Amino acid sequence: MTDTHDSTGRSAPGGPPGVGRRTGGSHRRRNLAILVLALCLGLYAAYAGRRTPVEPQQGAAVSWPNGSQPIAKTQLRVATYNIHRGKGTDGVRDLDRTAAILRDADLIGLNEVAGPAFWGRADQVEQLADKLKIGWQFAPNQYRWHKYHFGNGLLCRLPVGPWTSEPLVYDRARSNSHRNLLTAQVTAGGQLITFMVTHLDRGEIRPVQLKHVLDEFAEHTPAVLVGDFNTTAADPLLVAFFADGNNVDAIAQTFGASDDKGRIDWIITRGMRVLTGGMEPAGVSDHPCYWVNLEAPGPARP
Repeated sequence: MTDTHDSTGRSAPGGPPGVGRRTGGSHRRRNLAILVLALCLGLYAAYAGRRTPVEPQQGAAVSWPNGSQPIAKTQLRVATYNIHRGKGTDGVRDLDRTAAILRDADLIGLNEVAGPAFWGRADQVEQLADKLKIGWQFAPNQYRWHKYHFGNGLLCRLPVGPWTSEPLVYDRARSNSHRNLLTAQVTAGGQLITFMVTHLDRGEIRPVQLKHVLDEFAEHTPAVLVGDFNTTAADPLLVAFFADGNNVDAIAQTFGASDDKGRIDWIITRGMRVLTGGMEPAGVSDHPCYWVNLEAPGPARP
């Protein structure tokens, strides 16, 4: 007569003793292992996925693609571009389109740049530099998933000397994310020009960051400050800043009455002659790309 189990999983009379108990115990151990694994994965994701600030960084020079070298210029085109990680308003991510927008610029400040990928792909600043055959520096402001995750960048055809990247003030209650300020010394017209790139927070901490950046910028002449400030020309801090005629809103100067009053992307100069300017509308990114042609002052005379 064939042995069977009853509806409780216990061996029916005459069946092998303990078979039901062994089967139930095996299921419980497997479920417990799955639960422990899921808990460990959740803890790892919570830890590695945190956005943490990047420490201050500095260097003696920027990097250059193989076979490329800086050129000397007195007149230069400066651009500011929040590239939205290379993603256009059509949802397509394509750095070739981004590079095409920037092909005529000599000195470029980039915002919302993605860092290197897990599988070895370079950060987006280096990728654009390779496409444009131009000098580059990535300035990450966030560390996540065991790598530099996100930040700003610089692209330049001119000689670039020392550079620094400093974190901007952060307050968990008033900030949306970590931010930084990239500063580099660029040679144009035989003179050093301080070039600064930043992307300010959208939270309540922004005015504190903006004041710090403007104060730092005002210490340098000649100088150029670019980036996404997440605020417009109506900002009281900017109104007061431009009351000093040494500080020039280069985009407003070139566009005049046609300047977009809601513009949050900036190119500000000190001690530079503003010649002409223009823009590429949003599409390749969710931001337009603004550019101005500037003339550097001649070398200081003894």
